[in-house]
Amino acid sequence: MRKLKFNSYKLLLAVIDAGILNFSMFFSFLIRFDGLIPSGYLNSYLLTALPVTLANLMVFFLFGLYSQIWAYASIAALLSIVYAVSIGSALGFAISFFSGTLRYPYTVAVIAWLLNLLLIGGSRFIWRVTREKILPDTKSNGRQKKVLIVGAGDAGESILREMIRAKNCYHPVGLIDDNPAKKGMSIHGIRVLGRREEIPALVKKKKINEVIIAMPAASGAEIKKIVSACQQAGVKYKTLPPIYELIDGKVSINHIRDVNEEDLLNREPIKFDFDEIKPGFEGKTVLVTGAGGSIGSEICRQVSKCNPRQLLLLGQGENSIYHIDLELQESTPSFELTPIIANVQDRQRIDQIVRTYRPDMVFHAAAYKHVWLMERNPEEAYKNNVVGTRNVAEACLTYGVDRFVLISSDKAVKPTSVMGISKRQAERLILHLQGKGKTKFLATRFGNVMNSRGSVIPLFKRQIARGGPITVTDPGVVRFFMTIPEAVQLVLRAALMGKGGEIFVLDMGEPIKIVDLAKELVHLSGLELDKDIQIKFTGLKPGEKLAEELFSPSEELLPTSHKNILAVRSN
Repeated sequence: MRKLKFNSYKLLLAVIDAGILNFSMFFSFLIRFDGLIPSGYLNSYLLTALPVTLANLMVFFLFGLYSQIWAYASIAALLSIVYAVSIGSALGFAISFFSGTLRYPYTVAVIAWLLNLLLIGGSRFIWRVTREKILPDTKSNGRQKKVLIVGAGDAGESILREMIRAKNCYHPVGLIDDNPAKKGMSIHGIRVLGRREEIPALVKKKKINEVIIAMPAASGAEIKKIVSACQQAGVKYKTLPPIYELIDGKVSINHIRDVNEEDLLNREPIKFDFDEIKPGFEGKTVLVTGAGGSIGSEICRQVSKCNPRQLLLLGQGENSIYHIDLELQESTPSFELTPIIANVQDRQRIDQIVRTYRPDMVFHAAAYKHVWLMERNPEEAYKNNVVGTRNVAEACLTYGVDRFVLISSDKAVKPTSVMGISKRQAERLILHLQGKGKTKFLATRFGNVMNSRGSVIPLFKRQIARGGPITVTDPGVVRFFMTIPEAVQLVLRAALMGKGGEIFVLDMGEPIKIVDLAKELVHLSGLELDKDIQIKFTGLKPGEKLAEELFSPSEELLPTSHKNILAVRSN
């Protein structure tokens, strides 16, 4: 129940509302009786005016009409006015009906209801109109950037609305959209000026300072074309994150960032309904090994949004575990967060952890992954990737963990490296354990993850920053690429759909030439290839292939309920 507190702002609104209520009723009588109100009806109204007014004000209070900041009024606020006025009018009519006085006509009640909607709603929204259209902008002080927004869809509308309301550093001048039916139309008073081909001309004509790409569901090919048009125009450009990074589906000005290589993947972004997986983790205890790594830490971030009962962060490196624990603690989790320092090669320690916490799910992301480094240290690759996997998997089997999910690699397919062989052995090991207890053993297999630790992209960025050259092993080398959030979202989905014994392969689109990726990074850095930066070919390192594969010819691919996930039946 709301506490009845009135400051001067609320009191002013209540007085205005009381005046409107009585004016609407009196004016409704005038309309109904052509300007001459019969004395009986007038006396009847005056006798009930006070209780009717008080009843309406109480309803308005209960519906929050005095707790809104009307300068930021929304559609939800408008609906609260409609509900409050409708219920208040019905209550007022009921009071008059049962008061024993002369009952006034239904038409008067309907006219008064319509007038109250118009006047009370108008009195609220005049605050917003005053703020947005009349009061001067005191924050920008003339330093706003003139921006074009590319995309006249939901994301474009959200960003545009926020820019207009916030009056921050952005001044929207127009919208760009390739739908010809939208040209000339307006959103919040800002017109759609044309298609992306017209960006260079519009930048020059409108003196645009920046272009904002508000198309979270756009493919890399579409983003490339827009970026190319912006570079042709010599204008700065930024973007919103792709759809898979917006877990709650909402966009805001705070999401605006520079375009990066992840936005230029040559495939459609994977669309994922995060709400579908949340129930699978709610109230569960989840253990993540390798929780400080690129994949492990992202698993922790996304599971933490699913309201688990407890999240166990297990890793060997204290710094990485400290940082992911601190990051998640800062989001004020409603669940128990437990950082654990342990080595998966230590069987007794792993046994003790699983026995103590009894997790419902285990995501095993702890692994050595650098191909050439493991070629020099094969014993360590075996101990960590094979023995470590066996220790965690057998502990899960012993203590009845419901699900064990191995994070595998495309390098496990027809392996030519120590690292690849160790990951293939880890896959075979968990398939061997399937069916020996209640634990469901699953594996997820995917290729390179963009911007993960030690991946090629951070290396290229460092080389560009120091002036080059960029080192590429071979002009023909290709790799599958996926972003970290995409990979983890699909891992979580596969973990829930598996019945045990499956290896899930994530659809990573078409492989990308590493040399083309290097060229894109040079392009995004605003530099010119061969003039500012050179590419140097160094030859394949031991254990590396020209191309990786996600499944072998001896494996059968089966569809699943998600179009971007396939199940592998291994022979």
